[in-house]
Amino acid sequence: MGNEKKARVLAAAESVFLRFGYRRTTMGDLATAAGMSRPALYLVFCNKEEVFEAVLRAFTARTLEEIRQGLDARPTPLEKLRFAFDLWAVRPFGFFEASPELREPLHGGLAFAREAIDQAITTFEAELVGILAPLSETAPAKALPPEQIARVLTRAVHGFKESATSSEELRTMIDGLLEMVLASLRPIPDAGA
Repeated sequence: MGNEKKARVLAAAESVFLRFGYRRTTMGDLATAAGMSRPALYLVFCNKEEVFEAVLRAFTARTLEEIRQGLDARPTPLEKLRFAFDLWAVRPFGFFEASPELREPLHGGLAFAREAIDQAITTFEAELVGILAPLSETAPAKALPPEQIARVLTRAVHGFKESATSSEELRTMIDGLLEMVLASLRPIPDAGA
């Protein structure tokens, strides 16, 4: 029964946070959306931070699983990387466009969720390494290792999200970055050939 209640709270909380943002959401809002009293909600989660962190972990786990499931359907590294970043960065950016309140905790800091955020990024970077590793086998000797490229990609895209004004602009910026990265991994043609 406890897992059922927790799942119900998380499903309701995700929609509430998407609608009102973190700061405007109260435990009362979360309890109402989950169809329970505030005291009953406090038996499942101690506070709003704990609910938000659990929603964040569930959302990133679903996103990472969706990425894993969809990679095989993309034949080229560029298509795989575009797909991964579309789900990881562009789709959530669309949520920010629809609900500016969502940006607030990201700019104000989510110190309480830092571990969950760092873990999600590390796991996403591991997926990127899986896409990039086969390319590094034939890459020029000066090419960065896949782990470093994955880290650069996630950090650059994080910066892109700060300056992009629309999902389409963000997607265009990411596409340009991916094209540059993949160009740096292409074998250099033999000059004597």
